[in-house]
Amino acid sequence: MIGVVQENIGLYLATFIMWGFLMAFLYNMVKKSSFPGGDGTKMWISFTMFISYMASDPLLNITFGYDILDTTLAYLIWACSDIVIFFIVWLISKSKSISDEPVKLYISIGLSVNISLFLGMYFDINYAYTGSWWFWDVYSITVNLMDIMMLIALFINKDFLGLVKLYRKVRGQAEPA
Repeated sequence: MIGVVQENIGLYLATFIMWGFLMAFLYNMVKKSSFPGGDGTKMWISFTMFISYMASDPLLNITFGYDILDTTLAYLIWACSDIVIFFIVWLISKSKSISDEPVKLYISIGLSVNISLFLGMYFDINYAYTGSWWFWDVYSITVNLMDIMMLIALFINKDFLGLVKLYRKVRGQAEPA
């Protein structure tokens, strides 16, 4: 079942996710411009995520005559891109606490999980390939769930999954009053 979904809508789902990051950027840009002097952290994070996803979008790459999916380096390229974006997001939001900007934690977790899965797929396809197995399905589902989680976080900037609360508990920090 997952294979059928991947074959028929996989490329379009990636483009839809990219479109979602564009909408998150536009939403946060309008929100910032509505409140002059407001904080633009979410807007710049949204912009960074949109540019990253646009640059690695398979349909856009095909439009320019390069099919990134035809190379065995695709997963490594995506992992390296996410590593760069991870550091850019942390630079943008370095003065913000996770309690003030939950989006910082959600983006960090999403990118970290995606990086791990991209590197796992790169290793599996290039060095341990024995055919399709359960990891490929886990990869497909989890990467898309992480992308959707990051999109939701960019729109609402709330701790909707309780990750900030968990982070604070693990770090031994008291709940804010």
